[in-house]
Amino acid sequence: MERVVKRVAPAVLAVTMFGWAGCARAQVPVIDQATLSQATQTAANTAAIMNTNQQILTQTTATLAAVSGARTTGAMTSAALGSGFTMSSAPSLSAILGSGQMSWGGLGAYAQTASTIINGLNLVRTLSGNSGGALSGTDAAYQGAVNTAAALAGVVAGFQTAAAARTAALKASGALVGTAPDIKGSIDQNSQMQVQTALVINELIGVMNGANAALNAQAMQELAGQSKAAEIMTYDAAKATLVGQ
Repeated sequence: MERVVKRVAPAVLAVTMFGWAGCARAQVPVIDQATLSQATQTAANTAAIMNTNQQILTQTTATLAAVSGARTTGAMTSAALGSGFTMSSAPSLSAILGSGQMSWGGLGAYAQTASTIINGLNLVRTLSGNSGGALSGTDAAYQGAVNTAAALAGVVAGFQTAAAARTAALKASGALVGTAPDIKGSIDQNSQMQVQTALVINELIGVMNGANAALNAQAMQELAGQSKAAEIMTYDAAKATLVGQ
């Protein structure tokens, strides 16, 4: 029995030592070069993608800022009208043509200029000499023509001043072209100039209305004169008087 124990003991000791040695070898870290290289490349690719995404985000933000938001167009906002005279300040030409009463509207200082011009002509109040009561016939047409001439004199004076102001404003607007910091600013400048162009055209329409009013006044005078002439040439036996008898 003692011999058996002596033979088994070395065997058990050997097995135990080999087991410990196996456990020790299993805990040693192992580097897989292929896996490490692939992981490194994947990390580098991920970093590159994130950098590209950041650049795209930056460009997108810049583009959004360039095409959105409000922009100022400076002197362009007053290129067409400025602070000068506009047709909106003119009196109602149709009203002064038919009512016999003069209204200067918003002509302001230009009304004084027109008054000076008309008063300098020393015009009579009526063609018939009738100074009382409501005007009719040639007198009404004459008074309408006088009022229209006075209003147009004020309008012309105002437009002369406005033309000079408009020229300066348009030159200042021209100097702003190309100074916009981004595409939205350029678009807003273009839109503003379109609006100012429309305003200038509207002023020209007002000028044409003034010319039409002058022609209308002339036509009314001619019609009134023809009507008066026809009245004079009409024979009425009850009013006939034989001269010399």
